[in-house]
Amino acid sequence: MTSSDDSKLSASLLTRLLTPRNLAVFVFLVLPLSLIFLVLAWWFARQNAAAQELADRKNDLLASGLPIDAESLLDYRRERIDSSRSREWQRILDEIESDAFQESGEDVPVIGLAYEEESEEYVYGQPYSNHLVARNYLNEWSGLLQRIHLITEGSRGVWTSMNADDFFPRIGPPRDVSRLLRLELEDALRRDDFSHAGHCVLALIGNSRALEEEPMTVSQLVSVAMLEVALDAIKTAVQIDCFDDEQWRAVLKQLEGLEEIEPRYRRLLIGERAWALPLFDDPELLEELGGDAIEYQLPGGHSIDALETMAMYDRLELVPTDDLTTFFEEIESLETSVQASFQSRNWLRKLDTQVTEMAMPSLVSMNQAFVRSAMHVRLAKTAILARLFQQREGRWPSTIQEIHDAAPSLLNDRDESGHFKIGNLAPMGDRPFGLKVDQKELVLWGFEPDSSTAATPVEPPTEQEFIDEDAEYGPMQAEAYLQRWLWILPTDGVAESN
Repeated sequence: MTSSDDSKLSASLLTRLLTPRNLAVFVFLVLPLSLIFLVLAWWFARQNAAAQELADRKNDLLASGLPIDAESLLDYRRERIDSSRSREWQRILDEIESDAFQESGEDVPVIGLAYEEESEEYVYGQPYSNHLVARNYLNEWSGLLQRIHLITEGSRGVWTSMNADDFFPRIGPPRDVSRLLRLELEDALRRDDFSHAGHCVLALIGNSRALEEEPMTVSQLVSVAMLEVALDAIKTAVQIDCFDDEQWRAVLKQLEGLEEIEPRYRRLLIGERAWALPLFDDPELLEELGGDAIEYQLPGGHSIDALETMAMYDRLELVPTDDLTTFFEEIESLETSVQASFQSRNWLRKLDTQVTEMAMPSLVSMNQAFVRSAMHVRLAKTAILARLFQQREGRWPSTIQEIHDAAPSLLNDRDESGHFKIGNLAPMGDRPFGLKVDQKELVLWGFEPDSSTAATPVEPPTEQEFIDEDAEYGPMQAEAYLQRWLWILPTDGVAESN
């Protein structure tokens, strides 16, 4: 066959291939199928690469002792939270949860639901109509209270059992314990039994600390809420001046470390990440948890999405925690950055980060609770030191700096290294807590850490400021704010023993 014949054959084949029918088949069938195949190959290649990277990251976490799901989270808790008092503590919580206990307190102030609205508030030194009701109730449960004190005074974290399908340990009974201890404290103050009142304050702090080592956000926030009850009790005690030096040192020892956010913040990250990662294997869990369903179930899984979440937690782990202002600024900036990235995503990034967007915690609001609690503890410690200074010197300190300078000599208790760990006493911002002194009283004040620019106001807060802003809800807002951030300590106290 000659070259001429070859060229004729090629031309003939090309002519056949380029017939309208064949062209139509190529354009409308072969080409689309080829493109679909290439897209699918690209899609699954990136999903497989992400799945392998995700598996490696999970293995690295497990190798370093960190949890990645409910099962490993249970192991993490069991290994790190003290269980020496767990059996007795679980028996106490079971009894608190029992019908006998719950029904017996229905008509008791502080304890019963019937008293949650418009109940008579106890104020030291004033008549209290429910005194006998409270006294009889406390006598009925005196044995339980003794057991609670044995666990909670001097307490740190206490391990309690959980199932793999639980997202956090029981939080209802510990809150009931706080109510019971608060009722006991008020009764002790009414009877001027200040020795027992000191034990009640220690137990209130210890009860809040029983949950402090839990790596779950809900448990951490409940712990913070119960600590606030203890800090309110401390405020009452320091105002009426009913504790001696030894009692205050015990309280400060029980508060040790709570002026910092580092342990709580790290535990929150560990627990939140372990809670979030299983959602990428089964996004329908979001609906079971009360959230919205994701818009698209992706072929090949959500590994890229999971890596996005892990990258976010990597950034959170780098946030410094030694300075409250820097911490707040970093968290605020990170949340703003993440939200901005969600808003500017293209369609592919939206598909890739569906679960991350829906499962992302409210970083600022959660960590604001930790900053608020740390500052509240610092203000309480400052007030205690001011009272100790006044008891020793016969006068109030004139500045916050004078309190800080006197702290080592005021606290002759020592740890193993020879120093009492009073911790940092500065709020966030560029100014210390406010302080004013006259012959009648010392006034200490702080502020709500609601932004990274918040700082101690020059003058103490007043109720009128809230009323001027909102006449309807101002008084209610002022009550909560002033209870936490305005501490007025009478020079003579009001406790009868003084």
